[in-house]
Amino acid sequence: MDILFALLFQVGPIVSIWAIIRYGPIKNRWWRGENWVGFGLFVGAIAFLLGFVGPIIVKPGANQGPLLGIFVTGPIGLALGLFWGLLRAVRRRSES
Repeated sequence: MDILFALLFQVGPIVSIWAIIRYGPIKNRWWRGENWVGFGLFVGAIAFLLGFVGPIIVKPGANQGPLLGIFVTGPIGLALGLFWGLLRAVRRRSES
């Protein structure tokens, strides 16, 4: 079980980065070709990085600062990004 958990922590970020690059808003200049899941992963990754790195920069001595990114801003950013991406996809389909 520990091996599976360790493998998940190593493969999970690699798969997420691949999905962001493949399906996210980085795909083209005007963000027309992205998938709503890739868009959600992109917004979630940015929110996670802000919540993880921000407290380290603001208060380096706090030992629980990165937990903000792991438990709060990352999941909230992912949920909001998925919702936002789904709305964008529905709007694009209705315009076509």
